[in-house]
Amino acid sequence: MPPLVFRPVDAHAVMNSLVHQATGQDNLTVVDTSSFIDAGNTVLEAGIENVLNSLSVLIGRTIIATRRYTGKFAIVTRDEADIFDNRVRKISYYSRDNQASGMFNTDLNTNLGDGLDDDDGAGSMWEQNLPKVVENYFYSSFAWDKSHTVIPEQIKLAFRDEAQFIEFVNGVMIEVQNDIESTIEARNRSVVIDRIAGNILQVTNGTLPAECAVNLTKVFNDECGTTYTTNEILTKHLTEFLEIFVAKFKIDSDFMENRSTLYHNAMRKTINGVDYVINRHTPKDYQRFIYFSPMFTKAKARVFPEIFNPQYLNVDAGEGIEFWQSIKDPSAIKVRPALPNGAQTSEVSEALIVGLLYDVEALMTNNKFTGMYTTPINARHVYTNMWWHYLYGVVNDYTENSIVYYMKDYEGLTSDSKASAKTAKKA
Repeated sequence: MPPLVFRPVDAHAVMNSLVHQATGQDNLTVVDTSSFIDAGNTVLEAGIENVLNSLSVLIGRTIIATRRYTGKFAIVTRDEADIFDNRVRKISYYSRDNQASGMFNTDLNTNLGDGLDDDDGAGSMWEQNLPKVVENYFYSSFAWDKSHTVIPEQIKLAFRDEAQFIEFVNGVMIEVQNDIESTIEARNRSVVIDRIAGNILQVTNGTLPAECAVNLTKVFNDECGTTYTTNEILTKHLTEFLEIFVAKFKIDSDFMENRSTLYHNAMRKTINGVDYVINRHTPKDYQRFIYFSPMFTKAKARVFPEIFNPQYLNVDAGEGIEFWQSIKDPSAIKVRPALPNGAQTSEVSEALIVGLLYDVEALMTNNKFTGMYTTPINARHVYTNMWWHYLYGVVNDYTENSIVYYMKDYEGLTSDSKASAKTAKKA
């Protein structure tokens, strides 16, 4: 096997694009997250190159602690020290079936009786049943930098005293930190929309069970026996829709607590003619929910408040976001997601994403500040550059439970007005 080398990925251009979309500078465009998000590989293909942190990080740490803007999508961030590094190994266990009893009479006869020995009937007690495991590796850390040029002598000329100058410098440092937080937010945002697109794409191609991506337009019509369009549901039948969605969400959340293969990639495998699967369950305290908050804000004002009781739909337990990818097209995504083991991927474009319910172990990010360094002073022009260096790690594990809720029209739908016109025409 060739030597394993870890190569950080330079993704500043993609991050800049995401920041521009998020802040309204650019319209919604396709983001190719497959180029820098790792969805997990069953074969180890990367190693680690250790990067020594500098001890001279006091200024960087102080800036972070001074006045911090906390970006959206913070729910996916894990801040524990060394929770995962440039490479993560995850070991999962296949579920094994029970075996015939040799203690009582069975269809395979028994091990008890004259002339029988330990190899008769149900088989020997020495029959081996070894655990079946699978390893997944994640290694999507990439490096990014932030810089700032300091020109103290020139700036001093614009201020009347030292206090004003210090206040200006502090303001600059706060803005540097805000830029860093915006970058982290953009990265977390990209990871979430990558998972949403990945679920939808893999349900479409049959890699994930149908339960992993739920079209709420179809759920509503199937429940009510109607053929309303998405727009019709949200404008004229919002109350009924919210009631049906809340019930669906609570049922899914309850079902997630049961050990099953419904909401993840079970990595089915056959060994010596026996089929094995990975079962998962997600207790309530391990469940996380990211949702499109404008829809729920409108709903709270128009439908019965009791629907939002924590025993039914506790949106406060998750994180509401005002837009998924672009502030100019809040409910939509356009993503070419990463898939496990480098599987072929394609663009996923959806107009209305309602939310993502997932296991806390399914989606994790971690931003590592590796050091801040300052260049020597330029003797002629009297300035110096400050550089902040970061590594960003992601675990996006499709063997853990997750459900995407979205709304999309499909063939055969008609609005109230169209249905009335057809009825009148027939009459």
